[in-house]
Amino acid sequence: MANSGYVASSLFFGFQEICYRECIIVLTTFLFVRLLVSRGLFKKSTPPSNPPPPSPTGLPFFGNLFSFQEDMRHLFRKWTNEIGGIFRLRIGPVMDIVVINDVEAVREAFVEKADAFSDRMVPPLLGEALGKRGSLIWPAGGGWKKTRKFGHSAFRSMGLGHRRIEEKVVEEGRILVQACEMKEGEPFNPRVLITNAVGNMIACLVTGSRYDYGDPDFVKIVGDIERFSQNLSLTSLGNVFPLLYYTPLYTDFRRPMRDIISYIKSMVKQHQQNFDPLNVRDIIDLYIVELKQQREQQIPGTVEENLEWRLSIELYIAGMVTTSDSMLWAILIVAQHPQLMKEIQKEIDDVIGDERSPKMADQDALPLIVATLMEVSRIRPAVPLGVPRLTSRDATLQGYHIPKDTVVIMNLWEVLNSPKYWDKPEEFNPYRFLSEDRRSVVNHPAFIPFGIGLRACLGEKLARMQMFIIFTSLLQRFTFCLADDSRSAGMKGKAGMAYSPLKYDIILKRRENSD
Repeated sequence: MANSGYVASSLFFGFQEICYRECIIVLTTFLFVRLLVSRGLFKKSTPPSNPPPPSPTGLPFFGNLFSFQEDMRHLFRKWTNEIGGIFRLRIGPVMDIVVINDVEAVREAFVEKADAFSDRMVPPLLGEALGKRGSLIWPAGGGWKKTRKFGHSAFRSMGLGHRRIEEKVVEEGRILVQACEMKEGEPFNPRVLITNAVGNMIACLVTGSRYDYGDPDFVKIVGDIERFSQNLSLTSLGNVFPLLYYTPLYTDFRRPMRDIISYIKSMVKQHQQNFDPLNVRDIIDLYIVELKQQREQQIPGTVEENLEWRLSIELYIAGMVTTSDSMLWAILIVAQHPQLMKEIQKEIDDVIGDERSPKMADQDALPLIVATLMEVSRIRPAVPLGVPRLTSRDATLQGYHIPKDTVVIMNLWEVLNSPKYWDKPEEFNPYRFLSEDRRSVVNHPAFIPFGIGLRACLGEKLARMQMFIIFTSLLQRFTFCLADDSRSAGMKGKAGMAYSPLKYDIILKRRENSD
């Protein structure tokens, strides 16, 4: 769930094209002035003793608003090189965004000064779609610790860290392999099958159900989540002016979310009607149990009334989108490195063979697979700019003044791809994570694809389990080849809620020793 990632999402990454630009600029100007008045920003305040972070050159009044592009990697790299590891983006006169681009500052903010940098900002578009109450991922203030505690408890109750959930992942891996066998020898886009597999693992946790890949309800919910995530471009004007959510500009955002909410609410209603306290099946049931305990004990609790659906949607979206995209990157990249694939398959043959499925206990004996998945997460992090934070008080960072209620993002892409920390970071090289004898995995201080600190990705352990078992299961049985029209796919991606690979087709060839 990489990165709760999620909802685990990447703030200010991937700029949507804006239709009717002139109309938008007029509306922008009007709303800026309105926000200026409503927030009383013309009032004088005492200047801080420390300077603010430097800013790239922007336009008068609008600041850096129109600097955003579809792919922010190169622009952020340019600003980092010109300005430094911390800079401030001015979104008109109503919002400042501090971008942290080096791991030292990331650790200072989110570990050493976590009390000031651990709140989160609900992206305005998401707030309009779901409301601001009942969130597992986005809560700010004192309540987030209680909500996160419920999340950890729910995952443990569902078997995370034990054989129970691992067995479900292994079984889904077997089913995915069987579905892939039907595609053997013909070009196909693996996105649908991968998303179905990951979506089913999330469904088992949240609703206690597993669906056939062709089930119409399952196809609908998976498709809606895909469409929603592709249109969740958080650099759009809607995240400065939320009222734009209700305009035609965001029709492709509203429609799938409306259908997702309707479906999840129907599942919650079924759970409420069929609830059995002696047979707690999933996270929705755990939510109901928590609510009952709160009512009986008449104490403030960790969850809110009538908002089971909100938490469920966040788990679906964050868990499905980020892990699916990471898996699709892994398949694409390994298909582009056939020699590496052969070495991985030899490792699998030597340790597991072809008589059983992989399990988490195999990780220590499969260092190349683990290192390969780490390198995938480094070179193509699922949520490149992490989850946006909000300062809960005035703070200093690397000598700069960061006011209360400032949006702060960690540029994980820069940390994970900077030549400051990595040798030839543009090259895919899993051996950078292996010891000299290549028998064990070695971590790296700048390897933080799931974030860091008190609010690091809640689903990291589950995401790593899914990636390892599914990826190993596929390479145990198949060799990946890119279809002729996909050989130039390269490493280009598309920014949405996560950073997704562009469409590509592969051909699966059954391995001779996998019958």
